[in-house]
Amino acid sequence: MDPFDFDSEIPRFLADCRTASLATVSPEGRPHAANVQYAHDERLRLYFVSSAESAHGRHIGDGVEVAATIYAHNDQPEQIRGLQIHGRCRPVSIESENNRIWELYVGKFAFAQTYPMRQALQMQTFFELTPRWIRWIDNRRGFGWKTERELG
Repeated sequence: MDPFDFDSEIPRFLADCRTASLATVSPEGRPHAANVQYAHDERLRLYFVSSAESAHGRHIGDGVEVAATIYAHNDQPEQIRGLQIHGRCRPVSIESENNRIWELYVGKFAFAQTYPMRQALQMQTFFELTPRWIRWIDNRRGFGWKTERELG
């Protein structure tokens, strides 16, 4: 196995996968998890579309700490790999940012361009998850192999 290169392997993994499991906590302390389809940028920020009125949308509000996981679907234990992420999540409301994010999103999910999907998605809220910590787990390198990185 080649030496691990965080700066190329993690972005490639994010590009290959489509769904993150997002974990939030209500103001009353109740945990909640939801799967979201994401796109990412060069700074490893994840962008997803959801309703601001969904449980996780309400929990995020104007910005909170969240956790997320992304993994490659594989039934062979020696092939398991994935990310655990802690970071800050917030709705993105700046119009120029939404255009950039929209282009990232439809670049990954072509279905988002079709009518009426495009119209439906544009009525929702884009959220940005900015990772502050990432753990990469990769059993291809040995059972339980992992590395972590603080991002900011």
